[in-house]
Amino acid sequence: MDFLKKHYEKLILSVVLLVVAGTAFWLVQKVDSVRTSLAEQLNQTGATKKKPLKPVDLTNDVAALQQLSQPYQIDLSKGHSVFNPIRWIRGNDGTPRPDPRLDLASVVKLVGTKPLNLTLVYLGPTGTGDPYRYQFSVTRDYEKKVSNRRPITISLTEGTKNDWFYLREVRGPKESAGEVVIELIEGGERATLQKDKPFSRPRGYQADLKFEAKDFPARRVDDSITIAGTAYKIVAIGKDEVVVSAPNGTRTTIKLSTP
Repeated sequence: MDFLKKHYEKLILSVVLLVVAGTAFWLVQKVDSVRTSLAEQLNQTGATKKKPLKPVDLTNDVAALQQLSQPYQIDLSKGHSVFNPIRWIRGNDGTPRPDPRLDLASVVKLVGTKPLNLTLVYLGPTGTGDPYRYQFSVTRDYEKKVSNRRPITISLTEGTKNDWFYLREVRGPKESAGEVVIELIEGGERATLQKDKPFSRPRGYQADLKFEAKDFPARRVDDSITIAGTAYKIVAIGKDEVVVSAPNGTRTTIKLSTP
């Protein structure tokens, strides 16, 4: 008993060490067993023929995305009267008809436009020299006053200008030059003019319009057209469109009619 009392701690420690050693030995054996089992499972998995995955059908999804990228445009401005009720008036013949003032762009036709040009013609040298002067005919179709549209004759010396162009260069003998170089004041374009050959550039447009059986020929900016008793002022004319303004300031663009 005295021996146990003196050495029981050593005995307990010895037992614990034996248990730990046994556990360690068991773990080593268990690890080897698990490793072998996993290796066998991997070999079996690799030997098994894999089935290919079926492709996913995305046809409906692609179609939906395309539809979202190009949404349907609903035009509620014309073609019906659900959101745009119209007013009817009685025509000169007593027949009711939609008020044309409510849809001016569809009832007034732009038949055609014509450019209003600045036209220059080099006429040749004039005078006795020292220095020589060079004559030009100038026609301004774009002027508002009819009297200003008539051709006028002006002369310049080389290097000078008038209201429309510079005479930049005289080519050939000064006393008989058949060709000159001019530079337009508006836009700065340079051009070579040969004697008696017209040179033209548009400075505006006039328009031919039509409403029902009534024609409005050769209308210019600031002219007016009367539609269903209302006068519309022309505020702008382009190559293929006219802009008119109603008395209340509302502006409408009338496009050139297609054949």
